Amino acid sequence: MPNKQLIEESNPIDMFGLGPVDANTDRTGDYINVENYRRGLVVVNLGVGTAGDDFLFTVKSAQDASGTGVADWDVISEYWIKQAATNLLAVGQYTKTTQTTDALITGNATSAEQVVQVVVDLDFSQMDTTNGFTFFSCTLTLAASGGAQYCSVNLIPYSPRYAEDVGPSMIA
Repeated sequence: MPNKQLIEESNPIDMFGLGPVDANTDRTGDYINVENYRRGLVVVNLGVGTAGDDFLFTVKSAQDASGTGVADWDVISEYWIKQAATNLLAVGQYTKTTQTTDALITGNATSAEQVVQVVVDLDFSQMDTTNGFTFFSCTLTLAASGGAQYCSVNLIPYSPRYAEDVGPSMIA
């Protein structure tokens, strides 16, 4: 059997469904059914914004596409970040950041006035599937909401549980 390309086993999703958006308006992603995937990579991109307007990124779980039972999903113990004044190509390596397991990643003191990329690798098997939590979402807000700061959040699910169940869309 030939090797599949990543796109054939994955289903990349723009969580806000709009391409780059202004994070000055708090953003909540769609609720995505991840029950057929073991893992997912979330990529958060933020442009330069206003000093003091640092980002707050939160992952959530729910029981269905409308957000029934939505709750913060405390699974982030590490993430990777690149941050630079104007150009991420000037930063060779990601910095691995560890934290006490939480649903939240908080930007640092200069994250608002720099370009930032955050990558989080999630283990969907940690969801409370016994109680029906198989939907993933996220929010992105700004600490002070004082000015425009453009962002995008993408989910790249991978490691399908059953390759034959990977369909053309995960959006219910």
